Amino acid sequence: MDNKQWEEEIHKNPFDLFMDFHVEKAKTESTVLTFENKGSKWDNPNGTMYGGVLYSMADSAMEAACAVCGKAVLTLDLGMNYLRPAFANTTIRAEAQVIHNGRTTMVALCDFYDNDDRYLAHGKGTFFVTGPYVFGDEGGQGDE
Repeated sequence: MDNKQWEEEIHKNPFDLFMDFHVEKAKTESTVLTFENKGSKWDNPNGTMYGGVLYSMADSAMEAACAVCGKAVLTLDLGMNYLRPAFANTTIRAEAQVIHNGRTTMVALCDFYDNDDRYLAHGKGTFFVTGPYVFGDEGGQGDE
């Protein structure tokens, strides 16, 4: 499948559609999502982007990476390390890769960069495999 088809697939999740995440790359070795942080809509009181946006994006990017590997998953655990602040009017890039592709669980990593290639954050997630990922399935396979 190409990136456009994967983007249509992730946009079946209402949250991913609402956040307007975009698929830049969908390969088994790496899945890349982007988010346009336009204006100060997602700022916290400190004037930087709310960390929950990166957390949510990590979950979406790592779940997409699992789907690219052919498996539908549910999130068991997700941890984040925030290294630098993200600011308004930047493009945020999440690069996810599966590091354990097991029969019942998967583990993925997700690294975040802004449009100046500043390393913003690192995430790690553990996912429970619910079965094969069915492309085009409206039945809600995966983490919703």
